[in-house]
Amino acid sequence: MKLKQTSEELSNVNLLIFLLVQFPEIFTINYNLIKSSIKLSFMLKLDIGHGRYIRFKRELNESLKAYTKLSALDEVLPKLSKKMVHSWTLLQVTLNKDNISFEEVNLISSLVLNEFKNDVILDIRNDSCLEKEITERDEFIEYLLSSKKANEEENLFAFRESGKVYVFDK
Repeated sequence: MKLKQTSEELSNVNLLIFLLVQFPEIFTINYNLIKSSIKLSFMLKLDIGHGRYIRFKRELNESLKAYTKLSALDEVLPKLSKKMVHSWTLLQVTLNKDNISFEEVNLISSLVLNEFKNDVILDIRNDSCLEKEITERDEFIEYLLSSKKANEEENLFAFRESGKVYVFDK
């Protein structure tokens, strides 16, 4: 059992915690350094039909294409999938790339919120500890997202439950 964590592991854990706190609409995050991928999951309180799913997939792809073109980044299209959980939908967006920017996470989350509005499950809590300076937090998240980690074997999975964030190394 490993008792000490390296600074790279701590920064990856901090990244997932900050992302889940910053984006209450994100249900889970799977950050796999081995495969260079990040999977963002969103839980919807409805069964989205195939037509609406295809329309959203097209909008997501077009928006991320425009973002990468304007930002002069390599174009990496996301993989969008959905899973039915009773009468709800688990919507998952997977990006296979070494680094993801804060703006990309923000764009994906905004598109999900815009399309599914009140049907997205949010975990919003009023906590005075979370009301820090937004720019400092955003800069820290951007730093964590853009820095390539030395520990290539990490496969982190994070979720929130009852106002707490849990991070596991799979």
